[in-house]
Amino acid sequence: MALIAAQIAAIIFLCFYLPSFLPLAAVVALVWLLSATSAAVLFSRKGAAEVKCAWFVVIAALPVAGALIYMLATVKKKPCGILKVNAVAESGLAGAAASACGTAAAGYDHAVYFKSGAEFLKRVLSEIEGAKDSVYIEFFIISRGHIFSALLSAVKRATANGAQVKILIDGLGSAFKIKKRDLKALKDAGADVRVFRRITPLPHAKLNIRDHRKIVAVDGKVAFTGGVNLADEYANITSPHGHWKDNGVAIYGAAAKIFEGMFLSVWHGSYEMPAPEDGKYRCLPFYDSPPAKSFYEDACVFAINNASQRVHIFTPYFCVSGKISSALQTAARRGVDVKVILPHIPDKKFAFAITKTYAYELSPYGVQFYEYTPGFMHAKSLIADDKVFLGSYNFDYRSSHFNFECGVMLDGATVTEAEQDFEECLALSKPLEYKKNTLPRRFKRTLLTLVAPLI
Repeated sequence: MALIAAQIAAIIFLCFYLPSFLPLAAVVALVWLLSATSAAVLFSRKGAAEVKCAWFVVIAALPVAGALIYMLATVKKKPCGILKVNAVAESGLAGAAASACGTAAAGYDHAVYFKSGAEFLKRVLSEIEGAKDSVYIEFFIISRGHIFSALLSAVKRATANGAQVKILIDGLGSAFKIKKRDLKALKDAGADVRVFRRITPLPHAKLNIRDHRKIVAVDGKVAFTGGVNLADEYANITSPHGHWKDNGVAIYGAAAKIFEGMFLSVWHGSYEMPAPEDGKYRCLPFYDSPPAKSFYEDACVFAINNASQRVHIFTPYFCVSGKISSALQTAARRGVDVKVILPHIPDKKFAFAITKTYAYELSPYGVQFYEYTPGFMHAKSLIADDKVFLGSYNFDYRSSHFNFECGVMLDGATVTEAEQDFEECLALSKPLEYKKNTLPRRFKRTLLTLVAPLI
């Protein structure tokens, strides 16, 4: 407040004693007012302190452009992706999910864990081909290539069977990866296709919030989620970054209806449904729909804080908030085995530089980081003792605050399979190497940490 008062006093003083300064003072005042208004709006909204501080730096460093960028990226829109599952109130994490994002624990008959994108996509395409009633497909990326051709063939068979097919893709994730004629081919095959927030400079675009979910729900009987997108590199048909490691899961049974509800909540803007009750086992589907709904970050903190034996993480990007960082530090200090497997060959060098910056900060506390030497680690999961969280989430700010995401918490045999997969990848990995922390590197890390919440 003192600095603001000093600026105002200086402008008034110059206007009185240097009349020629008046036009410039008017411009300075307008710029200052725009920046101050943007900053006031920024700090009045809900959100992580780290994200707010990063935006404030942008607004302050670029007084006019920064304010405009912030407004274009975060302008208010009608809430979207709001799901309400009408279920009996529960305690624990299921109760927290019901309160935070409207989902509920649900029954399922069996789950299939996939430790490669090729296995995942093979089963996905097979289930789509056999669909009789409905197919709901939601992906960040759908790219032309062999997988797209197989998808088109599967959609044709599903619609020939009488199934209703709806496809939702993200306007940024799929930009330049799929052409209008490809979307037309899907429509000609009988699919209803929509693009989530196309790239556009118009204010209503809300450019910074993307649909990063991976969902395929078929006939309300099976649902798929994980890290895999519908593109050739995920099945290692092409290899732009060495071997592409991914994972995913198929949930057979009543719980698939909740993933169907997640899809329809974005398709329609909101969706309400009864809680599915049948099933031999229980799982917890969940999602984030920013800025209205947020669950996963707090769930991770809860799981890490309650772990007594292990916290094992697959992630392509590592850029975490203070509360997750603190939870990981404390877990490692308590003697919990905390390990994180990252890529060795990154797809984005800048993002990997940020990842190493955050890893460098946590390593002294006993959190162990490894690089998956065969290539790119794109699998996404958190194993905390006897629970595994699988889905579309990365361990970064974007997944926690800016993306529509989805996932599921499972126990039992799926945890055993996920942990075996982790150990196999660990055997192929090497400890993350850190270069000497020189002054230029410290300066670089400071800058990266400053902007990381917005990347």
